[in-house]
Amino acid sequence: MLQEERYLKIVTYLKENGQATLGRLSEETGVSVGTIRRDLEILEKSGMIQTVRGGAIAKNDDLSKQRFNMRNIEHKNEKQLLAEALKDIVVDGQSVALNGGTTNIAVAQYLVSHYQHLTIITNNLYLFRVLKNAKNFTLIVPGGLFDHEEYAIYGKQCERDFLSYNIDVALLAVNAISLEKGVTDFRWREVGVIRSLIKSAKRKIIVADYSKFDRIACANVCGLEEIDYIVSDSRVTEETVRKYYEKAHVGVIRPRMDNT
Repeated sequence: MLQEERYLKIVTYLKENGQATLGRLSEETGVSVGTIRRDLEILEKSGMIQTVRGGAIAKNDDLSKQRFNMRNIEHKNEKQLLAEALKDIVVDGQSVALNGGTTNIAVAQYLVSHYQHLTIITNNLYLFRVLKNAKNFTLIVPGGLFDHEEYAIYGKQCERDFLSYNIDVALLAVNAISLEKGVTDFRWREVGVIRSLIKSAKRKIIVADYSKFDRIACANVCGLEEIDYIVSDSRVTEETVRKYYEKAHVGVIRPRMDNT
């Protein structure tokens, strides 16, 4: 069972039953009590459950919101380091588009702390909550339908709105990248949004941590030939960087290390 699936199973069980012991959650997920104890610590720090002696109790948050938060836990450090590679891509004064996705939360936090004047266009309301703290940013949110699970705007109106702007840089958070299928995603409502941003932007940048490489999700988004660069973290191997450059002619940018 993948870590995210285990988190979801724990939260769902607590939502349905109100509380559970460490032993019960161990039985439900098929992992050790020690692993469950560590999982509960992580989930509590993220505000999704409350630990008690010998187990945990549920919180009243909406389960769809908790699914998004669980994805945000995964590889959080890598996503934060990944964002630092943007210093050579984004320039103050530009218009920047961000689609939904937990990687772009780290990107939004980086933009707020390192830039003074940007025009940001995003369909994700989680990102909007981060970006509104930058008083000198111009924020634009497209119209459309609301996706409760992703906390994002989607649909034909949203896509038309994105197409009406001339965007300098699109920073695109996606679920999977492969040489075989290019860019793919499991969020079918986000696919049309990403395609609209690719058409509207001068530079198309995929932002994805190391775990997204050599994976295929259910919905095709675009070929790698439509992307200018992939920005990732330092855990991407030299072999992966070389493979994607030689076979797909797309560069993988990683953050510079302090000792280089």
